[in-house]
Amino acid sequence: MALKFLRLQRSIGACAFALALVFIVWLPLGIFNVVPFVIELPGESSLRPHTAAAIACLLVAAWGFWERV
Repeated sequence: MALKFLRLQRSIGACAFALALVFIVWLPLGIFNVVPFVIELPGESSLRPHTAAAIACLLVAAWGFWERV
């Protein structure tokens, strides 16, 4: 059971890391208006939600690759 949970944790971490890479690549492209920002919150700049999404994905990825001792 512990091995199953570890595999699930690693796969969630890998998916979150891949998603974070997408957001990190999207940020400079959105700043230079190459691609539009897709996440918009009322009253906030367009940059802030994308940055928050990238950081949240990196936090989930860090949990996914965390090994308990």
